[in-house]
Amino acid sequence: MNPSPAAREVWRGLRCTRITLPHGDSVRVSDFGAQVLSWNARGQERMFLSERAVLDGTAAIRGGVPVCFPQFNQRGPLPKHGLARRTTWDWLGAEVQGHAVTARWQWAAAAPLHPDFPHALQAELAVTLSPDTLQITLSATNTGSTAFAFTGALHTYLAVQGADIAALHGLDGAACWDAAHLFAPQVQAGAVALGAEVDRVYARPAQPLELRDAAGTLRIHQDAAWPETVVWNPGPALCETLADLQGADWMRMLCVEAAAINQPVALHPGQRWQAAQTLQVVA
Repeated sequence: MNPSPAAREVWRGLRCTRITLPHGDSVRVSDFGAQVLSWNARGQERMFLSERAVLDGTAAIRGGVPVCFPQFNQRGPLPKHGLARRTTWDWLGAEVQGHAVTARWQWAAAAPLHPDFPHALQAELAVTLSPDTLQITLSATNTGSTAFAFTGALHTYLAVQGADIAALHGLDGAACWDAAHLFAPQVQAGAVALGAEVDRVYARPAQPLELRDAAGTLRIHQDAAWPETVVWNPGPALCETLADLQGADWMRMLCVEAAAINQPVALHPGQRWQAAQTLQVVA
C-alpha cells in the first residue's frame, strides 16, 4: 500500500499537514491560521518564512501565506488583518485527484465573532498541490441571520533569489493606490523591483503576473473574484523596524497578494463566496 501523500506532523511546535508528491514537490500548512508555511517546487523553496517569525500561537506568523479575513489591514473594527490568521482551524482531511492532492481546513465562527462584528460565518481553505503548481482557494459562507460585508487577502510572501535582478512583471501602466507615498494615486512604470518600500494596491490585472529572479519565473494568477492585487515589500528602512524580520529580509521576499479591499464583499444569510490564487513555476 502506498503511503498517504498528506502527513500530519508537528513542526517547530505547530500542528501541520505536509503534502509530498512522488517527484519531490511539497507544501507544509499549519492548522494555526490555515497558513501555508512552505512550498518547494523543482527543488527550490518558493515561500519566504522569516527566521524570526513567532510560532507559538501568540501572534500572526510572518511569512508563507497568511489568510487576512474577514478584514484587510485596519479597514474596519477588527484587529489588523482580521482574526482568521490568529485562529486555529480544523483540518478536514486530504484527497488525491490524479496528479494533484488537495487538503482542506475549516474555520467555523459563531456569532458574535467579535463585539464589533456580530455575525456568524464559516470559512474554508483548500490547498492543492500538483507538479510545479500551488493553488490556494478561500471560501466564506454567511451562516448567520444577518448580512455582512468583508474584506481580505491571501498575503502571499514569495521567496526572492537575486534581489538585484528580481522583478514583478505585468503591471506596467497600471494605476495603483500607494500607501508608501502618503496614500497617493500612482501609475506603475515598468516592472516592480526591490529597493525602496513598496506598498501598492492595483486593480487585478487581466493577465497573470510573473515574478522573475535568479530561481526562474513564477506565474501568478488570481480569480476574478479577487478584484485587487497588493504588492508589498518593506524596503531596508521599514524592515529594520519590524521585530519579526531581519535587516536584509526585504531582499529575500516580495508579497503579491490576491485581495478584496476597495469594494467589500457582501454576503447575505446562506450565501457563499469563493476565490483562488494559483502559483506556477514556468521556467
